[in-house]
Amino acid sequence: MPLKPYKMPPIPFSTFMKKSLYGQNGYYTNPHRVGKSGDFYTSVSASKFFGGAIASYILNLVEKGHLNLPLRIVEIGANNGYLLGDVALFLDALSTHFLRDCEFATIEPLPSLREAQKSHFSTLRFSTNISFNAFETLPLPEKSSDIFILSNELFDSIACDVMQDKKILYITQEEKNWQGLWQEIDTNPLPSQSAVLLNLLKNNPMPYKQEILPHWIPLIEQLSYIAKAHKKSYFLTFDYGTKNLTNPLSYNPRFYHSHAVMNLKDILGQNINFYSLYQNADITYDVDISLLNILFSHYGFELVFEDYQAKVLIEQMGILSLLESFERAQGFATYLKEIHKVKTLLHTMGGRFMGICYKLCNTTL
Repeated sequence: MPLKPYKMPPIPFSTFMKKSLYGQNGYYTNPHRVGKSGDFYTSVSASKFFGGAIASYILNLVEKGHLNLPLRIVEIGANNGYLLGDVALFLDALSTHFLRDCEFATIEPLPSLREAQKSHFSTLRFSTNISFNAFETLPLPEKSSDIFILSNELFDSIACDVMQDKKILYITQEEKNWQGLWQEIDTNPLPSQSAVLLNLLKNNPMPYKQEILPHWIPLIEQLSYIAKAHKKSYFLTFDYGTKNLTNPLSYNPRFYHSHAVMNLKDILGQNINFYSLYQNADITYDVDISLLNILFSHYGFELVFEDYQAKVLIEQMGILSLLESFERAQGFATYLKEIHKVKTLLHTMGGRFMGICYKLCNTTL
């Protein structure tokens, strides 16, 4: 009697998303997915002055004594390493001998991307030798130092669960026909990360009513651990989202492929096969900045600022002054080319993305 084929059990949407993006042969294991020729492009793709503005902000923090040298500058979720590379190049151009007291690093779980980041930094030319490493886990500092950590479009790429009307979304895995399946929470316990999140929010005065349950806590715990190993720490992130977000399934989560977008509601309504999207599409969702603030505060961070990307780049980071300096040095024709790229940062993306900065000071070191 022939054996019946083994039937794979349904998996939570968060498991599907994590394996699709970060598993073996996952979507993000290919560094060429991101950029103007990929499925989507970011502020990093739009203009090098995005990194330049961050470099200007770092210098300003050091000049005002909010951060001190020696300084570790670390990016999480760096893809090819272009953003951190731009930051380093602008720090070199805007200062004298600053790089001698800096250590650059990325935190990257995917081996293919760590190699891409090392390869990119090996092509960059600086006025002095610099220290750069790509780590799976950032080692503790060998000597007392401060740290500046940055990320771009990181939180919207972390796995999440989807909940609606006391039901949680699972994905069936029947051969190559994978479909969405709503399961009652009463009979199917929440994945552990989502359960931890809801438990942490129990005593929050503002009830959390979202349909998206992001698995951010392990990352924020890691950031807190890193920050507490340094004297002073700043964490800067840019992400697509807003405060007091509502997350209807009509646009969250979203699937991007070849500059086309599908939302979860349409995928479920049209019975689109999730197997066809598995490891072939970027999966993302709007970031609830209010929730992000609650979680960072819970782990000891203080909010420095939050605002739309355009205002952050102009008011906090002085990108327009940076452009004026560039015009004086390079001439109007070159400046004109760059200003069109910067307009994408300020106008096309400037009102859709948020810039958020947190700090943590360790008084015991």
